[in-house]
Formats: sequence, structure tokens, C-alpha cells
Amino acid sequence: MDTAMYVEARNLMVDDQLRPSEITDSRILDIMRSLPRELCVKPELRNAAYADTSLPLAQGRVLPQPLLTARLVQAAQPSANQRVLVVGASTGYTAALFARLGLNVIALESNPELAQVGQTFCQTYAPTVSWHQGPLTKGLAESAPYDLIYFDGCIAAFPTFCNDQLAANGRIIGLLQTGGSLPEAFLAIQEVGYSQQFRVTYLFEAQAPLLPDMAPERAFSF
Repeated sequence: MDTAMYVEARNLMVDDQLRPSEITDSRILDIMRSLPRELCVKPELRNAAYADTSLPLAQGRVLPQPLLTARLVQAAQPSANQRVLVVGASTGYTAALFARLGLNVIALESNPELAQVGQTFCQTYAPTVSWHQGPLTKGLAESAPYDLIYFDGCIAAFPTFCNDQLAANGRIIGLLQTGGSLPEAFLAIQEVGYSQQFRVTYLFEAQAPLLPDMAPERAFSF
């Protein structure tokens, strides 16, 4: 595709996939019309960058389908100047989306190949994103606390770092898979006055692979 065709594909993605599926935040729609998703996938997959599907990246990782990203970001209730940790930031698309929404974004990625692509992408399209490479299971204590912790993929349990690194009244969003069930999108909000209790709302079923090393650690009480 040439540049004009990518622009057309982005507009079709928004008009045919996002708007009919109750993505009503005009900020998200406008940003996804302009953010070049094709630069976040392998060159041979760029023509499929705006299809209604997840695309493989490396080592079992994927770039989630556009609608899944839009639904999760909208459900996260992002507000300018909030601090967000994007766990499993991969090639940078969601981190850049949050940055363009005016949030202070810390991107955490364990895969050096993906992190390099993400850093390069954000240097051009979201230069305020702060990138860090390290294990996803530890979070990033040095930049905490976070108003929002966003898992850009699926987890099997809440990592324990969420207890210590989430700000008071903060929230967590992503996909959670327990047992043999399908993953479900969730929004977890910290209970007022309790540092280790969350009120979890399940939003919809979706498909995504587990993020690296995100096996269950221990159960929280909800």
C-alpha cells in the first residue's frame, strides 16, 4: 500500500469496525485515524494492519485487533495527566495511543526486539513515552504509583506488584483468563481505603495469548 491507501484503511477501520461497536470517545477515534498502526507490525503484514484481527509479532506475542484495543482503552476511562503503566507494550501502539490522549505513559516490555520497535515508533509518534525493558511480572516500582495499570495482553492472575504500585483509587485493565475459560476483559478498581482489595467488573470475552511469565501467583480477595 502507498501512504494514501494506509490513510484510507485507517478511516475504514474507524468507520466500519470501531464506530458501529460503541466506541464513542471521539478522542480515541481521531487518534486511531492518524496513528500508523502498520509500523507496529512486521513489514510483510503491513497490508493487514487495519484488518479486524490480531497480528503475530514475535515469540507468541500479538498486536491486538484494533477494536479490542479501542474497547479496552475506552473502558480504562483515560484522563489527561494521569500516570499509566503499559505492561507488555510490545511495538508501542497502545502506549502511543495513551500518550496522545495526554497521559503520562511508562511502557514496560521484556522482549528486546519488540521494545526496540516500540521505542523507535514512539520516538516519532509519541515522544513523551518513557520506555523500560525488564520482566513484566515485576512492574516498574521506580516510576510508581500509577493511576492506571494496563495489561496489553492476557494474564492468568493479578501480579502482586499491582498492590504496591497502584495509586490510591487506581484501576487495572486488561484480559484475564482463569482455568480453561475464555479470556475476559476486566476493569479492576481499588476499593477506597483498602490497598489490596479490588472491585472487578468483567466487560466482554476476547481472545489474546498470555503475556510472558503471567502464570498465577496468588489469588486476591475481591
